[in-house]
Amino acid sequence: MHFQCSLTDLLPVVSLVEKAVAAQDNIPVLKGIHIMAGDNQVTLTATNLELGIRSELPAHVSKADQAVVDGKLLAALVRTLPQEPIIFELTDQQLMITAGSVEFTLTTLPPEDFPQLPEIEDLVFTLPAKQLLTLIRNTIFACGKDDRRPFVNGVLFEISEQMLHFAATDINRLAYDAIQIEQQLPDTQLLIPMKTLQELQRSLPNDDSEIKIAFNTKHVIFEYGNTKITTRLIDDRFPKYKNLFPQEEPIRISISRQILIAAVERAALIDSDDGSQIVIFDAANGVLEIRTPSSSKGKSKEIINVEHEGENGEAAFSARYILDMLKAVDAEQILFHFNSDLRQALMKGDHDQNQKYILMPIRLN
Repeated sequence: MHFQCSLTDLLPVVSLVEKAVAAQDNIPVLKGIHIMAGDNQVTLTATNLELGIRSELPAHVSKADQAVVDGKLLAALVRTLPQEPIIFELTDQQLMITAGSVEFTLTTLPPEDFPQLPEIEDLVFTLPAKQLLTLIRNTIFACGKDDRRPFVNGVLFEISEQMLHFAATDINRLAYDAIQIEQQLPDTQLLIPMKTLQELQRSLPNDDSEIKIAFNTKHVIFEYGNTKITTRLIDDRFPKYKNLFPQEEPIRISISRQILIAAVERAALIDSDDGSQIVIFDAANGVLEIRTPSSSKGKSKEIINVEHEGENGEAAFSARYILDMLKAVDAEQILFHFNSDLRQALMKGDHDQNQKYILMPIRLN
């Protein structure tokens, strides 16, 4: 192997691929980055068997070959290199990396031991990156972390009747969004790990670039530009959720999102004695009172004029759960429908009927 590339091309690819390097593993090669040089490009690949990332960069290749080197070490090294042409040369299972007066020699691992990333060609469709990012942003915050309930660790990816549905829950709340897709695809339910979607959030361009999505019963692949991100699906069943959305709640308010964010953030400054952040919403005759229960730190109360329909009443909620939704949605007005008898509440933006957020109230002593 012998090739030359620029730091400008190499650094972002190494930084991306490094995210899939196994931090600790009994299989040494999974802690490596696979380097494949050929046809005036270099392909870097890493996988921890759950997440796999492959990306390419242009290079002047004078000798094609492959090697595997310690992934974290390679990434740390590349971040320190000067802005000089970088030369990679493989000799006797040693990879020499030079840039100007800097020279490193890294021990390699057997490339034939490196696992192949899955390939899927039958069930494929495309989606603009901006739309996929919106679906992720509007749902991922509701994920939880519970090894006893694996479904809370990911986002449901469901296709039915030419609609793509995303849903996530940690049991106490559920976030949902959906868009229409053009392709005819079979009804499908996949559970995508939260960590994979977080990586997509960081790496996808926020524009109309087409993202190729391929899937089967065990894996899903996201491909864009010179990058492919693969993930193993969570082996669990997502709860039946579509009947959870309330059809009609007795207390219905409409309020500016920014005003509500500011009010809830102020109220959240007063922690309850158990460390929780509880806000009480009390709607009466076109006025919303947001207050906190009394604690050793004190209490707060704020009055806001709102559009109010239906009954008067109050309910208590987690301030963090409310803020998570408000900071994800981009609507100017928020519709908040709730009740006084501890049934689930519904929040949504006034501009999108597909995006919905269910949260459970808190019982006060």
